[in-house]
Amino acid sequence: MTAPWPSMSWTFSSRPNLGSEVTPALSLSGIDAGYDGRPVLRDFSLSIAAGEVYALLGANGAGKSTVARVASGLLPARRGRVVLGEGGGPRGRIGLAPQDSALFPALSPRENVDVTARLCGVPKRDRGAAVNRALDLTGCGPRSDQPVRTLSGGWKRRANLSAALVGQPRLLIADEPTEGVDASTRGVLSVALRETAKAGAGCLLISHDAIFVADTADRIGVLAQGRLLAEGAPNALLHRAFGSARLLSIRLTRPASDPAAQWFAQAGLTASEDGLEWRRLCDDALAIAQMLAAVVDGEDGEVAVRRPGLDDLVAQLSQTPS
Repeated sequence: MTAPWPSMSWTFSSRPNLGSEVTPALSLSGIDAGYDGRPVLRDFSLSIAAGEVYALLGANGAGKSTVARVASGLLPARRGRVVLGEGGGPRGRIGLAPQDSALFPALSPRENVDVTARLCGVPKRDRGAAVNRALDLTGCGPRSDQPVRTLSGGWKRRANLSAALVGQPRLLIADEPTEGVDASTRGVLSVALRETAKAGAGCLLISHDAIFVADTADRIGVLAQGRLLAEGAPNALLHRAFGSARLLSIRLTRPASDPAAQWFAQAGLTASEDGLEWRRLCDDALAIAQMLAAVVDGEDGEVAVRRPGLDDLVAQLSQTPS
């Protein structure tokens, strides 16, 4: 969909930022925003370059969707400055794929995307090609002429993203685009975002899907309580947070017996609230797993050792006092 343009402290840059090599597609500076007197974002700043996919990660209530709403103009900031980068008029500048579908259920994906193209001001002579391009980019062609109400969640997600892309936006905002989709659709949507960035757009991705983010994003930001705790390339942040450590995890079908619990605790593992998982992050995780293998087997459990992922990074940073 195309975002409305309310009166607020917005600035559209008419020329590149001469202080950097790449023009930002989006710059948020010192943003305070919230709902009904409740603050969500506090002195929040963020910059996304043209040609970059930037993902925001965080727990529920961290403020991710509020960032998307401020960036798209749906929520006026109480304080601060929102700057959109160079290129084009404002109507086609932002493409928004909201978490809740913006599609008309009685219309087909093709008809929905065509309506959005009209709202974006795509010239009539170019509209058919623009609609086909947007549908092709998300692989929506096989279901493009069926009513949206008959489609599965994955096909609706594809169509929703197609509508956001039809105006060839300079900034794409995708809020939880993989919610409820299968692995095949996840891969298609990742390619669509990467291709959109390759064409020169900046992409703001809001997601709980750590695997999708790792496959798609150039940079990530970890958000908690309306504040940006860390940002950078995913692998660089993981290395900085965990180094060579591995995550040892023991999963049980029932709480551990007292003797087993003593073994796990003595090995430095910590139990989950329900007692069905024990975890430890350490450099010698494999050796500890081997030492505990017989105990775990006696509890009918499973033991695994893996590299920490983005979910683990979010959990660690969110628990660290700011």
